[in-house]
Amino acid sequence: MSLRTITIDPVTRIEGHQKIEAKVEDGVVREAKSSGALFRGFELILRGRDPRDAQRITQRVCGVCPASHAVASALNLDSAFGIADRVPDNGRIIRNLILGSNYLQSHILHFFHLAALDYVDVTALSDYEGEDPEMRSLKEFLSRGALEPFVPRYEGDYRFPKETDRKLVGDYIKALEMRRLAHEMAAIFGGKMPHNASIVPGGATENPSVDKMAGFLWRLNRIRDFIDTVYIPDVLALAEAYPDYFEIGAG
Repeated sequence: MSLRTITIDPVTRIEGHQKIEAKVEDGVVREAKSSGALFRGFELILRGRDPRDAQRITQRVCGVCPASHAVASALNLDSAFGIADRVPDNGRIIRNLILGSNYLQSHILHFFHLAALDYVDVTALSDYEGEDPEMRSLKEFLSRGALEPFVPRYEGDYRFPKETDRKLVGDYIKALEMRRLAHEMAAIFGGKMPHNASIVPGGATENPSVDKMAGFLWRLNRIRDFIDTVYIPDVLALAEAYPDYFEIGAG
């Protein structure tokens, strides 16, 4: 048979802009290319500016993972200004708390709101008769034909029984709240989120206080409980349902 070319442009549910082209023969991918489809030009934007602007500007690379760019810029400026060995402990810790909060948010986002819908069939809610108020509300929402953000979609390889699908859709909703808490954690020490304002060369501008630490901690404990009781079990359930996927892409 002749080669067929499949193009997906844009790839959705990712943290950026991507185009995929694959040449397929008899169900086997013979050649594949991945390309970024958007020139952002941040290097050009930064050229000629005060270097201290880098922490603010580079965060705009991504609204999902801005803290990584803030910390990377600050670390480079620490070195450039010769103060890398003089960053105070509180400044280092506050940077890490902001970055760690962003890590939590980004990991939860990736699994539940970007990847999971390839494996979870939301239409399993169409005949839900349980008493969970959030699930009933979502069923009513879907019954009105308001299917965004779940459609349009490429049909997935759905293997879960309906009850598992329904649980995972419920966890999808819970994950939205966890992401909000992670954003709030970053904002406690970053001033706002996304695009925090407190990470600077030499440390951070925000001072820790008992109230801030307490507010950070109770949110962290809620997210930790979600990870232990929801996130990890869901990841393991997915891995168990798709053992053959561990071989896909192997050379």
